[in-house]
Amino acid sequence: MPKTGKNIYKRKDGRWEGRYAKYRNSNDQIVYGSIYGKTCAEVKERLVTIANESPDNPNAASTSKLNLIFTDVAEQWLSVTSLKVKPSTYAGYISMLDLHILSSFGKRKIQSITAVDVSYFAKQKLDKGRTDGKGGLSPKTVRDILAILKSILDFAWNEKIIANRLAIAYPKHQQREIRVLSRQEQSTLETVLTTDINIHKLGILLCLYTGLRIGEACALHWQDISPEYDMLSVRQTLQRVKNLSGDGNKTKIHIDTPKSKHSARIIPIPTFLTPYLRNFANDNHVYFLATDDTNFTEPRTMQNHFARIIKEANIADANYHALRHTFATRCMKTCVNTSCAKSSPSGRLPVFFIAQLRIFAENSSVIFE
Repeated sequence: MPKTGKNIYKRKDGRWEGRYAKYRNSNDQIVYGSIYGKTCAEVKERLVTIANESPDNPNAASTSKLNLIFTDVAEQWLSVTSLKVKPSTYAGYISMLDLHILSSFGKRKIQSITAVDVSYFAKQKLDKGRTDGKGGLSPKTVRDILAILKSILDFAWNEKIIANRLAIAYPKHQQREIRVLSRQEQSTLETVLTTDINIHKLGILLCLYTGLRIGEACALHWQDISPEYDMLSVRQTLQRVKNLSGDGNKTKIHIDTPKSKHSARIIPIPTFLTPYLRNFANDNHVYFLATDDTNFTEPRTMQNHFARIIKEANIADANYHALRHTFATRCMKTCVNTSCAKSSPSGRLPVFFIAQLRIFAENSSVIFE
């Protein structure tokens, strides 16, 4: 961590950190606080402000905390949170802060923020919160933003930086209807995918019949597929995230473990896909979706391929994740309408069995009718 000036350092994520003495504890040891900024000059200015506003008494902890602005506390929260979440989640938090939260609260003393301020902020985001100026954000997005804001304020309360824990009112979120392809749409899509099939079409077809997430498909290697082409192992996920290294690139490709511990799984592959997989089989150490031009295919590229194919198939209003929803829905209906339903004497499935069906829908594959 390069050092510039007294107690000022440049962090690995490209930001600057300055440390100052907050107070002495019962053992007469100095307890330090940190403030953060995008430039060294910004941090120096804040350190001067704290030095001017704080009394000389090193035991005056409360005064130092009163001078903390929201940005400083948010950076402290990020430092703690970074140890508990994946790098992609951490990058998402920073994006939310930079795009939406810091512009409203960044320079405010955290002690001055009220529940009314947060409610007004939420309403602004709902009305005109889009960064492109084209209207408001969805209730779901605003709820996500408020969840980060609440976590920071709760952190401040736990650290006794603020006296009261703020109650935050979240906007109502109407669950968006899950898009599932009809059987006719699925049949039409399969026809388009198997006509002049290429590796990207095969990738889409594989997602439709295994329930792979788009990032999981992009991270798949040929070595993750069994030699008999009847099973595949989900070990990684690939996504483009905000670049925090400060090297000039705004984003970077990040490869990590799957979304949750249950997402690392082994999935059966339908037998009708075997001939296609054999035809495209490649060296075991390359990505499944690799082409002559690229080492891997990233999610946005796959989304673009899918959008063109959906248009060609004349299927309206479907995103890539609809493949996973379609897989899960067919899986559930096939199981409920056949042997699974017959296994229950009353014809009804107990709650624990429905939970097992959900696991089946996530981790298995069937040949659909």
